[in-house]
Amino acid sequence: MSAVLATSGLHAGYGNIEVLHDVAVALDAGTLCAIVGANGAGKTTLLMTLAGIHRTRSGTVTFDGRDVTHAPSHARVRAGLVLVPEGRRMLPAMSVEENLLVAAAVRGAEGNALIPDLFSRFPILRTRRNVAAGSLSGGEQQMLAIARALAIGPKALLLDEPSMGLAPKLVDEIFTIVADERARGTSILLVEQNARRALALADRAYVMERGRIVLSGTGAELATHHEVVAAYLGG
Repeated sequence: MSAVLATSGLHAGYGNIEVLHDVAVALDAGTLCAIVGANGAGKTTLLMTLAGIHRTRSGTVTFDGRDVTHAPSHARVRAGLVLVPEGRRMLPAMSVEENLLVAAAVRGAEGNALIPDLFSRFPILRTRRNVAAGSLSGGEQQMLAIARALAIGPKALLLDEPSMGLAPKLVDEIFTIVADERARGTSILLVEQNARRALALADRAYVMERGRIVLSGTGAELATHHEVVAAYLGG
C-alpha cells in the first residue's frame, strides 16, 4: 500500500524553539493513522506543519505523489489535504449552511454538490442549517467543523482532537463519523487524547514524545504495548 502523505526528517517549531525533531510518519491511502502522546508532545505542531500553516525548517513532506514541503496552505487544501484544527475555528456569525458553502467554494460546483449529502450524514446540522454557527453547542460545532472539511472533498483529512471536551455520547458520534469517512476511502491522520478509542480505530499508529516519534506499529499492537498501556491507557 502506498503512502498518500508522508514526512521524512521533519523539523519544525516556533521562533527559536524547535518542536519537531526528525519526524518520519506515513499515512497509507484509504487508512486511518493515529498519533497519540501527552500534551505538549508536538502532535498539533505536526498537523499544522503538514497543513502548511507552520513552516518546515528541514526535511520533506510529500502528498499525493508530490513534494509539498514549501507549498502554501491554500495550495495544499486545493490539492485535497485538509485540516480540522483543534478549537473548530468556524465563522461564528454565519449560518451553518453559509459555513458549508464557504468551504465548498474551494471546489466550486463540485463542492456545492456535496452539501445535500453532508446534511444527510449530519442530520443535526440540517435541522440547524439557518442557525449562526457561534450559537451551536460544542458537539454541533465539532460536527460542523468536520462537515466543512468534507465539503472540500479531501483526499486526506487531518483531525486534531475531535473529541476534546465532548460528552461521552457525542464522542461516540464523532468516532462513528470518522470511521464512516475512512470507510468511504478518505485517508485520515488523527491526533487524539483519547488514546484507547484512537488506537481501536487505527490501522497504524505512532506515539510522540517531546517532538519525536518513539513507537510505531498497528493500532492493535500499540494498544497492547506495555509502555503505551502504562502511559496512556491507564494500565
